[in-house]
Amino acid sequence: MKKYIQKIILGAAAAVLLCGAAGLMGGCGEHEHLFGAWTEIKAAGCEENGTRARVCTVCEYTETEDIPAPGHAWGVAKVTKAATCTAGGERTKTCSRCGKEEKTPTDPLDHDWVTVSVSQAPTCTEPGREEQICSMCGEPRTAEVDALGHDWDVPEIVKAVDCENDGLERKTCKRCGTPSGDIVIPALGHQWMNTRVIVPATCEETGTQEQTCGRPGCTVKTRTVEIPALDHAWQDYYTVDVQATFDHAGSKSYHCNRCEKTTGQTEIPQLNINTPIPYEFRTLRNNGQLLIAPTITLIVKDETGAEIARSTPADLNGGVFTKELLPKTYTVTAENIPGGYSCGSSFTVTPFDPYCNVYLTATLREGSPSGRYAVGDVMYNFTAPAANSTAGELSLKNILQTKKMVLLNFWYVECGYCEEEFPALQRAYTKYQSTVEVIGVNQSDAMSAIETYRAQMGLSFPLVQNSAVGLISPFNVTGYPTTVVIDGEGVVCEILIGPQTQAKFEQIFAKYTADGYLRASAPAAAALPLCEALPPQNGKRSGK
Repeated sequence: MKKYIQKIILGAAAAVLLCGAAGLMGGCGEHEHLFGAWTEIKAAGCEENGTRARVCTVCEYTETEDIPAPGHAWGVAKVTKAATCTAGGERTKTCSRCGKEEKTPTDPLDHDWVTVSVSQAPTCTEPGREEQICSMCGEPRTAEVDALGHDWDVPEIVKAVDCENDGLERKTCKRCGTPSGDIVIPALGHQWMNTRVIVPATCEETGTQEQTCGRPGCTVKTRTVEIPALDHAWQDYYTVDVQATFDHAGSKSYHCNRCEKTTGQTEIPQLNINTPIPYEFRTLRNNGQLLIAPTITLIVKDETGAEIARSTPADLNGGVFTKELLPKTYTVTAENIPGGYSCGSSFTVTPFDPYCNVYLTATLREGSPSGRYAVGDVMYNFTAPAANSTAGELSLKNILQTKKMVLLNFWYVECGYCEEEFPALQRAYTKYQSTVEVIGVNQSDAMSAIETYRAQMGLSFPLVQNSAVGLISPFNVTGYPTTVVIDGEGVVCEILIGPQTQAKFEQIFAKYTADGYLRASAPAAAALPLCEALPPQNGKRSGK
């Protein structure tokens, strides 16, 4: 108590500030205590809390609190009772702080049976018996041994199986000589392959074709099947059927690319020399399909050479630039054409047929691709040695001089989907190999492995290593197999990921090798007689 009084005397000013007048007179009252260090009153046990206290150095107020129980510090459990084959045992762990023990039961060990002798050997159909003893406790028992089952020899063909008839085979057990009896082998079913078209299908009418079974020894060699109607292949844009003039209205419609049918007939209003009409300028490939290339700029000029209109990337929507102009004759030129494409110096459009087709021709490029290929891009030429020794060195440029299209197939030896797809691709290729080339581009396998794989799969088209052609990166191939379709001008037309069917490959080959898919030049516009081409003047026509 003396040391507390000394502290109060020495720190009187602080005591007045902290405890107030009431504190100096006896008791801290309303103030913040100045506690000393904690002192343990009762030590904590593993399962019981302890207690500690501290005293205010000013007013001797005592504060207490619990010391949380720390819990047991269990050691490693030890076996205190060993388990036997039929009875469980016991494991015990001890707390290193308080010495308390905790016991846990363990399961029986089960017998470890060891064969001592065979009292009856098993046969193919009957179980056997053997005498056994437990290696741990010595308990004996008699156990049943499963029947061995028949060990069949190479089957004997009783009746050969074919495409339409079940076969029969008989087997004999090599151990007991028991015959199996006749076993039915289900008929194989025909392996039909298209051979020739008898009546071609049209857009609206079905056709017929002959198919031949590809299985050796098939007695039913051919059959005739129906080819579904093709459906119309409507153009994406109007074609003028009757040209509008300054005397009468015209008409336009959508034409089918396969037949002479039309749809969506629409009137073209009669022309008026002072009334603007919509002119439509289209960027098309030589196959008649719209070429969507926003970088192209179309420039329209009148008969004096003055620029009347210029497209922007936003204007060239889906390969079509529409502009309302007075009904006159205009010329159109194209700039900023994508690499590999070219077009004529200019195209002329008249008010009588205000739909101007700007045809672009693709030419295979030389050099190396600087970016990634997309549909519509023109390929760079490549060369590479083929795994098929008869193919020699492949050149895309040389191939396209004799073939109408090239199909690239990206694969690797361990690819299950590639192995599933190759037979279908080979069958389709066999039918179209005179006009189509297929090139299998291998991911990273050794040439020896590629050659072995080609022989095992019976592939007749050439295979190349990607390291020789460097095409996986430009096409961003991440899934296998991936198929790329390249047409006769070297344009990337389709990129397909995943295995394809024989029907799909044949559909692709038929489309890109069809007569008229690519035209040598743009079709010439039909000319009108001079009297139809000029507007009336003073109620009369000029010219004859």
